[in-house]
Amino acid sequence: MLTKEINSLQHPIVKTFVKLRNSRKFRYEKKQVVLAGRKLISEAKTLDILLVKKNFPHSFQAHEIFHVNDAILKKVTGLETPEPIAAIAPMPDWEIVTKKNWILILDQINDPGNLGTLLRTALALGWEGAFLTENCVDPYNDKALRAAKGATFRLPMQMGSEEELYKLDQNILVADTSGKPLTALKKLEHTALILGNEATGVSKILKDRFSTVSIPIKQMESLNVAAAGAILLYTLKS
Repeated sequence: MLTKEINSLQHPIVKTFVKLRNSRKFRYEKKQVVLAGRKLISEAKTLDILLVKKNFPHSFQAHEIFHVNDAILKKVTGLETPEPIAAIAPMPDWEIVTKKNWILILDQINDPGNLGTLLRTALALGWEGAFLTENCVDPYNDKALRAAKGATFRLPMQMGSEEELYKLDQNILVADTSGKPLTALKKLEHTALILGNEATGVSKILKDRFSTVSIPIKQMESLNVAAAGAILLYTLKS
């Protein structure tokens, strides 16, 4: 394939990368995501556009490939020290996860780093899917993608409303500091775990509707949602 060259920060393709990275609305209109670095790019099934520094060895295929300089790589990735490769890839399709046995449900998670870390942890610990309520941060946000370390492309995900959760057949547990201690919980199968917003937790509607669970801790009031999630995901599944 003929590799072309981009030298200007004002090039339309550079502007497309930046807009996809910065605008959730634009990402979903185009159904495309920006991937920075070899690891994330390797998770995508196909690539639309590949930007690569000249003489950087790689075996990726894309519809279009361009050689670029460091300044352009910094611009398109938003990173000070990016890897010499970045891409635009098709956004994976949402899947139906509500029939799976082990589901992580994320409600109003605002921090992309937390969301990505939780997806990565869920995949690593054998959970089968993630359900995101509509007011969660976008999992295809660049920071969420980096934190997930590729889990975004491997863990089936669904986005929907709180009302859809009322129909679940699984044992549903809401993480809450006033909930039943995790150590007092009987072994459960077919479980859905709901983790909530970093500041306010899970919505009151969900908290009132389902059983709650807490992690017994000492000397601290609470844990970061990613840390608490890791403990709950591991303990419930083991």
